[in-house]
Amino acid sequence: MKDAASYSLRRRLVWLLTSTVAAIWLLSVLVVYQRAHHEADELLDSQLAQVGETLLAIVAGGEVEHFVEELREHAQRTPVPIAFEVWISEDGETRRLVASPGHAGFGTAVTTGFSEHPYQGASWRFYTAQDDDAEYRVVVGQSHAARERMAREIGLSLLLPAMLALPLMALAVWWVVSRALRPVDAVARQVGALDAQALAPLDESAPLPREIAPLRAALNTLIRRITEAFENERRFTADAAHELRTPLAALKIQAQVALRAQADDSRQHALTQVISGVDRMTHLVEQLLTLARVDPTRQEATPQPLDPAEIIAIVCAELLPQAQRLAQALTVNAAPGCRVAVNAEWLRIALRNLVDNALRYAGVGAHIEIRLVRDGSACVLTVADDGPGVASALRAQLSARFVRGEVEDEGCGLGLSIVARIAALSHARLELGDGLPRADGGRGFAATLRFGEAAIPS
Repeated sequence: MKDAASYSLRRRLVWLLTSTVAAIWLLSVLVVYQRAHHEADELLDSQLAQVGETLLAIVAGGEVEHFVEELREHAQRTPVPIAFEVWISEDGETRRLVASPGHAGFGTAVTTGFSEHPYQGASWRFYTAQDDDAEYRVVVGQSHAARERMAREIGLSLLLPAMLALPLMALAVWWVVSRALRPVDAVARQVGALDAQALAPLDESAPLPREIAPLRAALNTLIRRITEAFENERRFTADAAHELRTPLAALKIQAQVALRAQADDSRQHALTQVISGVDRMTHLVEQLLTLARVDPTRQEATPQPLDPAEIIAIVCAELLPQAQRLAQALTVNAAPGCRVAVNAEWLRIALRNLVDNALRYAGVGAHIEIRLVRDGSACVLTVADDGPGVASALRAQLSARFVRGEVEDEGCGLGLSIVARIAALSHARLELGDGLPRADGGRGFAATLRFGEAAIPS
């Protein structure tokens, strides 16, 4: 059988969170870069306008010759990324007064304010300013390539810290996920340390996140159920071995007697004892299997309400031939409308054991009565007889396994144990007390199951 594919939850969480953070980071990078480029454009436009207005003021003040000399000296030391021309209009003629080193020919058609025109085979952005008398006009230009380079440098200077932060964020995600999954690792170690031969619930004292605590609670519930199932199996095996040992030995002895008997009467008596022992063992095995079958894991989550009177009628019809063989009177007094929430099969097993016990122990000619009555909000099922009864001191022990009453019989002592188990699983109460009155003034034996009445679904 091919093993199911497994994956690392830690690795998957780290990958998903890191991918999500990286995607958000990349989007943020794009937004930051676009904003940086936009801000750089505005900054450079402001620079162009400032240079243009400054040049216009210098030219209008008559200091142009001194400015040109200083500009040339500065350009030899540090290239200036801005080119300019200064034009003057005199006597109806317009001529270039001065231009930045290495640049000329912007032309006179450049409009006032910002504009874009090709220059030297590239795209340039210009700013044109002129004085109020339109005597001087200053044209300041900058290539788009230089502007893009400056904007890119500004953007990268802003993005560099973010690029360095991404690996740190990935490490932080890995650390946080690893720390958050420590409780899962702790539960896994506890489960791995469990001893299959001695299962014990996980330690519930350690705090767990709300998402993990239900997993531990479910594991503990499963462990308790498995432990209970193992205990039931061990108890069943021990009980069966203990109780079957004596009948098997008796059967062997009787078979040996029959084998060695010379007289027909002795052989017949021994074979009769063998048959009786087989019947007793058959009943014992049936009861043991019934007890093993009463398993809470096989019950439906919420049993549907039912009327016990129907099951009472079925069980009494099944056991009537047994009562007739012993000349016993079997009567039923079931109040109508009583409903209980109990597993139907369990109720049938419990009632059959109670009635069978009464038939076995009440004696020949006894009277057995099955009553179903309402007692407030409870439904009470009683099986009573007028037989020899059971001493009050012994009643508390009758629901234990393999405990028999004072009357010698071929029973195996499991009937009331089965009923007690079903009562516990059905949230009912088993009560043992006095039964029907006898002619000698004594009272027989009664077993009562007290159920809470179930609400009828609307």
